[in-house]
Amino acid sequence: MKQSAVLTEYEVKSNKIKQPVKIGLISDLHERRSDDIFELLKSASPDMIAIAGDTLERFGDEHYKRIKELNPFKSVVFIIATYIDHVVRVISRNKNIPDTANAYRFLEASGKLAPSFMSIGNHEEELTETDYSVLSKNNITLLDNNSVKATINGQDMLIGGLSSFYDEDWLNSFSEKNGFKVLLCHHPEYYDRFVKKTDIDLVLSGHNHGGQFRIFGKGLLSSSSGLFPKYDRGIFDNRLVISAGCSNTAAVPRLLNPREAVVIHLSPELSK
Repeated sequence: MKQSAVLTEYEVKSNKIKQPVKIGLISDLHERRSDDIFELLKSASPDMIAIAGDTLERFGDEHYKRIKELNPFKSVVFIIATYIDHVVRVISRNKNIPDTANAYRFLEASGKLAPSFMSIGNHEEELTETDYSVLSKNNITLLDNNSVKATINGQDMLIGGLSSFYDEDWLNSFSEKNGFKVLLCHHPEYYDRFVKKTDIDLVLSGHNHGGQFRIFGKGLLSSSSGLFPKYDRGIFDNRLVISAGCSNTAAVPRLLNPREAVVIHLSPELSK
């Protein structure tokens, strides 16, 4: 079941911004169909696009082995949840399953729409040669614990990507650079742990899918943070923006939690 999608907009002001910049944020595509998400993004005419992880499905047996070794209980829960999801998918005839062609089509369209930057999520452990070729062909800048300088709509900035297999030394080095710094960081739980103490101006995340079910405006669960995750979706500290994600990867539908494309309006902070 592919549920409805919405466009969510936030405003972030900074005294480091001289020219307004419109950033489109996409996360958690998970190789699902995304034409409606792209049309919402296109309608907003972003100056750049940040793709903050889990666009592709690229993990195998080592992923599950590592979960089992680190947390046997979580491994059992994961296996049970997988079987339940499979049963619900069969009963409901849910055909919205991963297909790499969906991701490649989105990346091609994104590269044509605006300068695009992509970071690595926890589902992207081992990109293939074809993946790298598609990214290069479509001018998608891959940020895997590294950064680039870019001028977007006349505004100079540094754009970095902290991967799931994070490099804290690189992160600290990035935060010490001069200029307006944008960090694509798939995991919002890394914010308190690593990023909050740094001088990074804007952090773009996803991962928690908005909490899957939202109750009284709060997400219910996260695969990494458990029940009622602190960072489910929204904007925090005027610099951490979290998308509820572009796809519904579970057969069980999202509740009060539409799939979303996000746009962040960066604007100058006027002197008082």
